[in-house]
Amino acid sequence: MVSLSQVEFAQLSEELSSLSRRDVTQGLKLAKYKKSATSMLREDPAAGNSLLGLVACLEHDSAAMHAYHKKAIEISDSGFTLMSYAASLKISCLWNESARYSLFALDHHPENHQLLDDIIAIAPLTGRFSLLKRLVAQWQQANNGAIHPAHRDAEIIGEILSNNGLLEKDLKAVVTAIGDALSETDLTLHKFRYDLVTEQTAPFIHYIFVIPDQFVASYYEDLIAAKLDALSCHPRTFDAFSFSVENSTVYELYDCMDKELEQSAETIRVPDPDKMKLIEELVQGVEI
Repeated sequence: MVSLSQVEFAQLSEELSSLSRRDVTQGLKLAKYKKSATSMLREDPAAGNSLLGLVACLEHDSAAMHAYHKKAIEISDSGFTLMSYAASLKISCLWNESARYSLFALDHHPENHQLLDDIIAIAPLTGRFSLLKRLVAQWQQANNGAIHPAHRDAEIIGEILSNNGLLEKDLKAVVTAIGDALSETDLTLHKFRYDLVTEQTAPFIHYIFVIPDQFVASYYEDLIAAKLDALSCHPRTFDAFSFSVENSTVYELYDCMDKELEQSAETIRVPDPDKMKLIEELVQGVEI
């Protein structure tokens, strides 16, 4: 049974999701949410503490974030409080912990298909594709055997890692380090994707992290690169893994181009090389 406080929490957290951590004007913006959370504490301490945890997350106060959410879970170890904590952990780029608490929430609500979808979406950010494989199998069972788009990804990534002498824990260490680098910034990551680049002689996994247009992508790439340079890892890790940081507008442009190319693949005609050579000979020396 969802309480009125939980409904209010959902509305307020939806509003908060548009904010970034340590926004220059966020003190004013967050004041009303703190006031709402304080009022909420009286009638629903679990919801109130969960909202305070989300506000602390956006203030980049990790210690307070953990404390409020753990207090909420102590009061009510429920799918609601666990999912709320998972949401703050995801915003903080603590992806492994976010997946962990999401799985705890799924134990409370195994029939919640939206929650299962959310965990599948974050699983690649843990670097644990064995987890993704298990979740996809669970999804397919819940959807009458339908094939999930990521159903073969774990197998392909396993082959890429194996061909380079790597284990899943090697990939996990790299992706976790990226999360650690981003967690130290004021960035809120709203979108990411991974591509399996298998057309190359040496296939590899490429992660794309999409950030708002007001942030400089190259700055965050440099921060991540510095963190990875300091990481002790297998010497062939970066033969199998690469990453990029892109602004939303650029990402959406290329994503749109990729989709259009895919949709028109059957109608694209490759120019005849002999005809192209003949045209070059005909126009040679002609001023344009």
